[in-house]
Amino acid sequence: MIVKGSAGTGKTTFALQLTEELGGINTSFYMSTRVSDESLYNQFPWLRERMKQTAMELAGRQFSRTIDETPVHTEAGTDISFEFRVRGERKPAEPGKKRLQRTELEKLEGRIEMGEEGDESYGKHGEGQVSEGSIVFDLGSDLPEIDMAYDAVERNLPQKTLILIDSINALSERYGVHASKLINTLQKDLVEAGQANVLFILEEGGETRLDYLGDGVVMFQSREHAGRRLRMMTIEKLRGTEVRQHKFIYTLDGARIRAFDIRPGERPGPPGKWKPAPDLSKDEVSTGNPALDALIGGVHRARIMCIEFGASVPTEYIDNLRLALICNFAALGRGVAHVPPRKGSMDLLREIVAPHLEAGVFDQNVRVFETTSLGGTEVPKGALHMEGSNVDTDLKWSNVAYHLPKSQHPFLSLLSFDTLESVYGTGVLEQLSGHIASIRRERDLFIGITTPLTESSQRLASMASQYVRVENLDGSIVLYGDKPHTELYSLSFSHAGGVPRAVLTPIV
Repeated sequence: MIVKGSAGTGKTTFALQLTEELGGINTSFYMSTRVSDESLYNQFPWLRERMKQTAMELAGRQFSRTIDETPVHTEAGTDISFEFRVRGERKPAEPGKKRLQRTELEKLEGRIEMGEEGDESYGKHGEGQVSEGSIVFDLGSDLPEIDMAYDAVERNLPQKTLILIDSINALSERYGVHASKLINTLQKDLVEAGQANVLFILEEGGETRLDYLGDGVVMFQSREHAGRRLRMMTIEKLRGTEVRQHKFIYTLDGARIRAFDIRPGERPGPPGKWKPAPDLSKDEVSTGNPALDALIGGVHRARIMCIEFGASVPTEYIDNLRLALICNFAALGRGVAHVPPRKGSMDLLREIVAPHLEAGVFDQNVRVFETTSLGGTEVPKGALHMEGSNVDTDLKWSNVAYHLPKSQHPFLSLLSFDTLESVYGTGVLEQLSGHIASIRRERDLFIGITTPLTESSQRLASMASQYVRVENLDGSIVLYGDKPHTELYSLSFSHAGGVPRAVLTPIV
């Protein structure tokens, strides 16, 4: 497998986390050609001991042992001699232990010794060097780090070994051997002959010539969306495997990689009773979702809040956020006046919300505005009729309070602007001035639900003191705040206790 991407996209974290996920820490070999980050040791405690062991083995291969020294000439205190050293002798295989064939590696080392491969500036073993009055010839491995990987595979036979090479670019630069030749060598010896799995990390993104050499290619990218960081993982190739989802939004939150699946989450069980979330203060009322409260500070009384849903956001996400707002207010004995989206109705809202409330609470504290075309010739019980001629008259706030005699303040006005514009036209926001002024006077709350397609969206957003957006990005649902400004969060729902609660995971 080839893992590629620019700096800081989580390639090393992915490689090491893969080892943990596969449960093969004891049968893996991590080759780092860069300085190991202390944060990686904190994230993967087993890596510290592994890197210490690797460093000791490498040091043993780098230092020489003199096997012969022949004096040549001594004059005036100067001693000139030939010295032969051997580096990193490989231990002989244990009796009965299977030996790993190193056919391609030996060919590559042979070409390096002959000068057909490799960088001349790299101190290759086997060449003579003048050092402290001696001419020294070193005999041994020309590629000590790679030789150690072979040793690790051989030790674990017949078990499979996972080799992590971080990174193949740095290894190529160190030896002056093209990365494709290193990959081909390891592919033939370790993968095909040694039955090992090898993961190569590339320090570059985009399409490369090396992509054709791997059985799998995964690319990590860090993009920008609405001025915020967005991380995207793309499965470009996975030989012999059906890839149903090739793009994943992911996060490095908690120093771990977590990708967000676009498939439906857990199925809700039987509906449970709503336990209301408390207000944050006397001026900030809860949205019903503690995670959202922590992000935006609750909903401010006597202010306007706008929630914009992208056109491709699934209905269940809209319904779950509406449900939390309505249930939290109704369960606390507060009044709710709601204009549902165009594809909603009083009966549908009752079907979604009522099972989560105690008997009679929905009818006592929730009023839904409907037109005759939506509600039929008769307005259902608990519904308020919208005539369609004057929105300020139809949604008169004193009339709402009259129909909620047993409800407590603060009330919630939750209006879907796609429905309002279809009934009253695109200038409906200007016609709501009396409705909004009454809400501010009573210190109640106004939340407008919009989409990018509604004409009122940008004007309402400019008036709002809080502006939250929910979008569908490549199948993953994200939420972020423009007022206040927040980073991107993955939005999902937990159905513990039979009620949907928002779960926000920062994309960092």
